[in-house]
Formats: sequence, C-alpha cells, structure tokens
Amino acid sequence: MEVGIKLWSTNPEEHFQNSEFADFIEIMPVSLDHLDRIAKVKKKFTMHVPHESFGFNPAIDYGKSKALLEQGVAAAKKLNCEKLVMHASHHLQKMDEHAVKEAIAATAKLAREAKFPGLVIENSTVFEITKDNTRQYIGYSREQMKELLDLSGVGFCLDLEHAAIAASQLGISFKEHANALLKLKPDYFHLSGALLSDFTPKGHHMSLFEGDVDKEFAQEVLRKAGKPVCLETPLDIEQRKKEVEFLKS
Repeated sequence: MEVGIKLWSTNPEEHFQNSEFADFIEIMPVSLDHLDRIAKVKKKFTMHVPHESFGFNPAIDYGKSKALLEQGVAAAKKLNCEKLVMHASHHLQKMDEHAVKEAIAATAKLAREAKFPGLVIENSTVFEITKDNTRQYIGYSREQMKELLDLSGVGFCLDLEHAAIAASQLGISFKEHANALLKLKPDYFHLSGALLSDFTPKGHHMSLFEGDVDKEFAQEVLRKAGKPVCLETPLDIEQRKKEVEFLKS
C-alpha cells in the first residue's frame, strides 16, 4: 500500500523537504507559481483540482470550474502526476431529483472534457455547514456516484472520511456505506479523522488518532484494496509519520 500526504502548493518548504516518510505527495495547486520549487523535491506526486473553497462547482459556475480543472491538469502534467482528484457539485438548498440529475450531468461533462487519463472523482458528504451557508452535495451515495462515473468515464476516489460523515448524516453504519461504495472499485483513496457529529469544516480533516472514524476498519479496507491512499490530516510532520506507520503496520 502506498501512503501519501496532502500539501497545498503554498505550504512551507519544510513540509515538502521532510516528506521522506511518505510514498507520495498530493498537491493542491493554489496557483501554478510554486510548481518549479516543488518539482525539485525528489518525490512522486498526485494532484487535486482546487475545490469549492476556490469556487469550483460545475452545476452553478461551469466556466469557473473549467478554469480550475484546467489549472489542475496543467499542474498535474508539470509534475508528471498519474492521478488528478476532482470534487463533484453542490447547491445551497436541498436538491430535488431534477436538480441532482442536472448537477451530475454538469460534473460528468466537465470531467469528460478534461481528457486526463488519471482523473478521479471523489465521493462527498451529504451536506456541510459553513459559516455562511449549508452546502448540499451530490456524490454521497453509491447510486449517485455510479451514475456520475458511468456518465463521465473517469475513475473513483473513495474518501473514507467523507463516507463516514455521510453515513452519520444518513443514519447508517460507516461499514455499510463504505462497503457499498467499494463495489464501485475505487482507484485511489483519501483518509482523515473526523467528528461524526460535527458537520462543519472544524470537525473534518483531523488526525487519524482523533475523532470518531473507525481507523482500524479503514486500515483493513486499504490493505485489501491495495491502492494509493492520501492522508488529508493536519500539517504536523511527526503526527503524519505516526499515521503512515499505523496504516503500514
């Protein structure tokens, strides 16, 4: 199993240099300005398209989303990445069946247009409560993800933290929900800890050793899958070393 760590292109130099414990680094390209510096690090890279915090939302702003996807593709090519991760769409109100279909169609269309062979779309939570609004996502269920993957023709990133939060929001078990999503044969994984009763960003992307996500079950899933997993945990080198050691133990 390959275990990587998530860094933004603007993160301090020390986190790129002190990454020998990780098999790869997944980059969030805030801009393309730092890629020459990052390329000097002798490391395998994957890439993540700038997400909704940067305005990515194909269902609402297709043009902005396309520009951000193109930014991710350019960064991925610059660093010779095999995998590029993309989020799906969201609305700021509960979606009816028609709105869900339109959001899935817009997301799939954008993914197809990228023509990047290693593009993967990750599953989502049902919703997230931010300071300003509540985001209602698509791609949280097996049925929605299957339709999205079938229409787009791209790969699947199973975010186990998102799956655990979605399961809590749906009132089902994490294992049940994760096992349903595993039937879609993910090519890549994300993992972090989370407070499953806190649906704000504050309760997400915690250390594996914090929160309520069943890390032993996640470890078992990853061992059986044998696919790369990126840790989306806090920017703490020593803590991340322990997390990598745990997953590989």
